[in-house]
Amino acid sequence: MKIHKLYYKIALGLFSVTIAASILNSIINFEAVSLQFIKLGYPTYLIYTLCLSQALGLIILITRKGKWLVEWAYAGFFMNLIFGIIAHLLAKDGNGAPAVVCLILLIVTYIHHKKIRHIKAAKRKNSIEYTNLKKVV
Repeated sequence: MKIHKLYYKIALGLFSVTIAASILNSIINFEAVSLQFIKLGYPTYLIYTLCLSQALGLIILITRKGKWLVEWAYAGFFMNLIFGIIAHLLAKDGNGAPAVVCLILLIVTYIHHKKIRHIKAAKRKNSIEYTNLKKVV
């Protein structure tokens, strides 16, 4: 379990840094980002919505409060990154490599998050069965 936690924390740390840098870039270089959004065919008002939703999703992933909320955050980031890759490819504006890297980090984080959760659930189940066995004996 320790190795899964290590991989999870490294991938989540790298993912968090890249998403936080993306949010800061959207705020600091708003003009350049808005030109990029126009070039990709998106309206510029989506920049604010995207920054807010990415910040909330990042907070949810870091705090891991609520099982279904974490799943929705993963789903939101997955769709955001997939649509970003597709938009860059369709607009012939590079290959969306930063989004691909973030997508890989997100998938690694998701897989190890699931493994950690399943290991914890199995340990809880075994400890409950052990406790029940002691009561019977």
